[in-house]
Amino acid sequence: MLIVQVQSDGRVEVLARAKEMVRLGETSLRTGVIPPEVFRRGLEALASLRRIVDRYRPDALVAIATSAVREAQNGGEFVRAARDEIGIDIQVIRGQEEGRLIYLGARGTLNLDGRRVALLDLGGGSLEVILADARECYFIDSLKLGVIRLSEEWAASDPPSARELASLRARIRQSLAPVIGRITAMGFDFVALSSGTASALAALNSALAGSGNGGAGGGGGSGRGDRGDRGDRGDGIPTVLTQEALIELEQRLGRMTLEERTRLPGLDARRADTILPGAMVLRAALELAGATEATIADGAVREGIVADYIATHRPGILMAEEFPDLRRRSVMALARRCQFDEAHAQQVARLALSLFDQTRALHGLPESDGELLEFSALLHDTGMYISPDKHHQHSQYLIETNEMAGFSREEVEIIALTARYHRKAEPPSEKERKSAPRRHERFCALSRTARERVRYLTAFLRVADALDRTHSRLVRAIRCQVHRKTIDLRIEVDGDPELELWATRRKGDLLESISGLRLRLSVDSVAEPRHAVPGMKPGSEPDGLVSKVSMLAEHLPKPNGRAPKSPPRPRGVVRRLPGRRVADA
Repeated sequence: MLIVQVQSDGRVEVLARAKEMVRLGETSLRTGVIPPEVFRRGLEALASLRRIVDRYRPDALVAIATSAVREAQNGGEFVRAARDEIGIDIQVIRGQEEGRLIYLGARGTLNLDGRRVALLDLGGGSLEVILADARECYFIDSLKLGVIRLSEEWAASDPPSARELASLRARIRQSLAPVIGRITAMGFDFVALSSGTASALAALNSALAGSGNGGAGGGGGSGRGDRGDRGDRGDGIPTVLTQEALIELEQRLGRMTLEERTRLPGLDARRADTILPGAMVLRAALELAGATEATIADGAVREGIVADYIATHRPGILMAEEFPDLRRRSVMALARRCQFDEAHAQQVARLALSLFDQTRALHGLPESDGELLEFSALLHDTGMYISPDKHHQHSQYLIETNEMAGFSREEVEIIALTARYHRKAEPPSEKERKSAPRRHERFCALSRTARERVRYLTAFLRVADALDRTHSRLVRAIRCQVHRKTIDLRIEVDGDPELELWATRRKGDLLESISGLRLRLSVDSVAEPRHAVPGMKPGSEPDGLVSKVSMLAEHLPKPNGRAPKSPPRPRGVVRRLPGRRVADA
């Protein structure tokens, strides 16, 4: 496991590393089934790693599984158990994809300036053979030569006999020869090794040489500098492993019992049964490639996952600095992908939140619902990206199908439905719910409490959206007072708000319905008219022009209790009288 902090400029800071040697391929690579005890051990290891991850609260969690899960008959059951019990979604990848990630992880640790590398990654179930340079991969193949697989299939005596060693050596060379021959024909400049087995062999060779027990050297000695240095990596593991060292290690390990290998200095005892097959595979690879040494790469598949995530999520990473909060970042990422009208969305969100805050005594909703209302307002017009026609329904679809990180499923539904009902049909009342058309089924499936929340949030959003009907951001501020029979909404504007008032009377019906109160609007103009009268100098307008006026919304007629279906036409100029003027329809 690798936990990193990615800066906006792409720099990566490692926060934590952890490893659990579960060995899911133990017996399963041979039998095709992960045994129950190994299955459970794997889940326990994931749970342990998840506890570490949760301390850092990362924005993203990426988990992959390779050959052990890919080839097991019950691999799908393991993936489902990891998701249901631990909350980790595992992506099972093929050998080609594994090779690509290994390349991405190793690329940043190798000197590939104008050179090609033959990169060998020896894992438990497979050996990935990669030919690449700094720009791209030219060849990737995955061979069933993993150290756990070989150890399981080999089943040699302890210690192995010369005949058993020869048999395994022949099998390895037979599998390797065609692939190594192909990359040799394509050409490469040096060989590099990645992952645990190669590092373990390099560390073992260095420990044996340091203890005077016959190590072959090659842990950082002569040869080309393919990493830019010749010492160790800083963790005690040498940067180079020679063919000579591999030959001597193979011979020495082949004479030892399993118990003797567990006591070797510098070797994790859990690798004692697989280290010999590992030495044999890497020795054969170097011999077939005609290489006298190999560079040990720091990075492999874990680092490759990070590199791949950075490459594919660059816009989101840049947004992390602008929006540190994960939930807000998820909302803004979706909004910007849909090319939303940000000025209008921000205006509607501001007005909706102001309504929410000033009517707390009426609705009694928690502060967290105000945040959901704001997010609904920011996303209410995202459906325009698909089509202006029925865009409220498209907004619902986009929100529900987007990966809204940081939100619960119910919160996503509330945001989506609030955005969906910002225009056209209103959410059904409790009396209408049972007979509601099918298009309201997602709303009707919510709990009663959640439905009530959606109704109130929708009512505020509809009013706020109407108050920016022309997308001109005329409304500077609103002041709302809840009385026994009315909700009085006073609006401060910068211009003529006639369309906004007309739209608010139409879309305020839901708020009146759920509150049982009458919505009354009044307007305070706080600025001179934006458009001069033709032929007049600024400041010379006649006394009849509107300057500062307060007018009740009743100047907009509502025949039969309903708002008119089309915007009203101006009836003339309201004359300014001393003090406050009320314009009656």
